[in-house]
Amino acid sequence: MCFALFCTDTRTGADDNVLREASERERWRVEESRVRFVYYDQKGFGFQSQAGPGPRGSERLYVYEPMLYVRVRQNKKVQHSVTLPVDIITSASTDSIDALTSASRTNEAGTLQFDSEIKPTDDDTVKVTYGGHGEEWFGSVFAGIGYTRELAQDNATVMVRIDGNFDWFKAYGPWPGAVFPDGDNYDHRGAFGGSVEMSQILNPRTYVKAGYGATWQKGDLATPWNSVPIFCDPELTTCLARIREKFPETRLRQTLSGLLAHYVPRSETTLRLSYRFYWDDYEVLAHTLLAEVYQNIRDRALLKAHYRMHQQSAVFFWTSNLGIFDIDPNAPRTADSDLARFWANEWGVKLLFHVSPPGRPHQHDIDVYYNRYTRTNDLTVDVVSIGYGYNF
Repeated sequence: MCFALFCTDTRTGADDNVLREASERERWRVEESRVRFVYYDQKGFGFQSQAGPGPRGSERLYVYEPMLYVRVRQNKKVQHSVTLPVDIITSASTDSIDALTSASRTNEAGTLQFDSEIKPTDDDTVKVTYGGHGEEWFGSVFAGIGYTRELAQDNATVMVRIDGNFDWFKAYGPWPGAVFPDGDNYDHRGAFGGSVEMSQILNPRTYVKAGYGATWQKGDLATPWNSVPIFCDPELTTCLARIREKFPETRLRQTLSGLLAHYVPRSETTLRLSYRFYWDDYEVLAHTLLAEVYQNIRDRALLKAHYRMHQQSAVFFWTSNLGIFDIDPNAPRTADSDLARFWANEWGVKLLFHVSPPGRPHQHDIDVYYNRYTRTNDLTVDVVSIGYGYNF
């Protein structure tokens, strides 16, 4: 027996090398970093907007979004990532309610999101997400945790996840004689949701996945600056006034989804087809079909193309005009074009190019992306982005 106070250090040089190598393996290091710039251009008209020129106001919206992403390895079982998008937003709809000062013509928003992934065993993964969002009139915090289990020698997986968020905001919208109600009170809302997904590799070329998700919301669920026209003529060309939209205090949203993916070795092509069915207690039913193609271009580039089709019904309290006998201060009401009945079509193309030759330890890549979205109720969105990534 030997007490440390009286014994000398008996480690050998080999022991020191082992300890040094172990320390280096456990040292924090950056594995990947990415920067991206996104330009979002929306145009259209909706009854909820007061921006004019008539009852169907402008939904013109520009967003300039620089984004930073960093992934850090803590050790062989733990990694973390940070995502920071910053939005510079110019919106006709929000600006219209304070047209005298134009204080809302441009608004800045930012989100800070942290993700931590932990693998206690080779078959188990825990992912924790948390962060916050802030802008001129609105603040939000969110958090979630998910667990994934690999089964059947990694040929199948089961994933369960729960998420929650809490928002607080000023009742910024059309009030009689003012933009804000009397006082300086904040409204609140929260959401809590869960999901489960199961996937299975059918053969070396084919993969399937199915999932279910539900989200329960409570609080002031309306969009503060949205309004509903009142006292309009039969042709909806002139309306005498507007009233702020109002929602029920709770909402339950549910989805069912499925995915089929197949790889074609001869052409190095991956085909993906997915479907999602959505329903909620506002009587909305929605169907979304998404087709994607991934095509390798030699060893240096990847081309991705997609087409998405979406159809939905309207919420039960949607209207384009409230008459004098329809106005009930406590009844739900909205004229939001996002909650109306419509068909939507979307397509996009992305090209990823590896700047570094294959096999190099440090990889650089550049990607460009274009997306176009159109809707049958007069809304069009164009999105352009360019990104740069580096793997350490």
